[in-house]
Amino acid sequence: MKIAVISFTRQGGRLCSCLVEGLRKKGEDCEGYVLPRFFSEDLKKQKGIMPLEESAGEWTGKQFQRADGIIFIGAAGIAVRSVAPFLKDKMTDPAVVVMDELGNYAVSLLSGHVGGANRLAAAAAKVCGAVPVITTATDVNGGTAIDVWATSHNLLIEDKESAKRLAAAALEKETIGFFSDFPLSGPVPEGYARNRPGSMNVWITVKREAEEGVLKSLEEEGRVLRLIPRRLTVGIGCRKGVGGERIRRMVQKTLREANLEERAVARIASISRKRNEEGICWLAERWKVPFVTFSAEELEEAEGTVAESAFVRQVVGTGNVCERAAVLGAGKDGRLAAEKKTGDGVAVAAAVDGGYIPVSQMIC
Repeated sequence: MKIAVISFTRQGGRLCSCLVEGLRKKGEDCEGYVLPRFFSEDLKKQKGIMPLEESAGEWTGKQFQRADGIIFIGAAGIAVRSVAPFLKDKMTDPAVVVMDELGNYAVSLLSGHVGGANRLAAAAAKVCGAVPVITTATDVNGGTAIDVWATSHNLLIEDKESAKRLAAAALEKETIGFFSDFPLSGPVPEGYARNRPGSMNVWITVKREAEEGVLKSLEEEGRVLRLIPRRLTVGIGCRKGVGGERIRRMVQKTLREANLEERAVARIASISRKRNEEGICWLAERWKVPFVTFSAEELEEAEGTVAESAFVRQVVGTGNVCERAAVLGAGKDGRLAAEKKTGDGVAVAAAVDGGYIPVSQMIC
């Protein structure tokens, strides 16, 4: 976690020093900022401590762009006024914690769940012996916050409004249904009913929308929150020099027609001779996913039936690039989720990694 700490008094500077040292020892990327007049010789010698050369508001704006967590040492009012111009929503705002300069309390002020402020407050409190102050309803009532659970399982939350409705239902102790197209590494969240519809429901899936059955009805009623795992591999073949925008449009079209969620893409794959293909590299960088490649011989080992092209085989040594690359990229037991689509000099397919079972086959 990238953490920035700011203080405004001499005593606050001492606490800032303590926090930076303690959090860095725990493996966090932490920096502290102290007013120049309190930037003592001892602080100058400490790694990660630097003088504050701008206003609190200007500093906060920069940290909202670069930091995962911000700790204010001082009055809560300073923190509130500083962060107010930069607030967007709890899905994107960084964690914000406030501590008094004596280190008595660490208050989770903003983005307690998704942003991790509750965890940051607890960590800061442990470093300096403070009392963590957590006010989020699910925590004080001993419930499971679905946004925290999703983050801990590397799942993306589809829609913040659905998440709010689900949280409200959970607080009222209503039944929450839980469905997953993939096996879980642990138990379902406490209080959730596996494969049984509730007043609100969670569905872990790479699908854009339900296609049939109970989930389709629940979704139409606004009673489903999709949690999106990164479990798709997009396989791409293309003519040399095809632009990134053309490749992206073809990938999006292929995913959309197969009812697959773009945000579920975990990686892009192709043949080795395309490892430096500018358009594919551009898309991988834009989507912030790895680009993996396989030799023609490796692609020939991909399991499953794929559409063969004699021309492609003659040119690159295998009869199909995009489908074979997608399946190999998806790993053991990977299987096609979107068959090859071609257009504008681009061929695209998608595969899902092992363990995928459509939830419609599991609902009682």
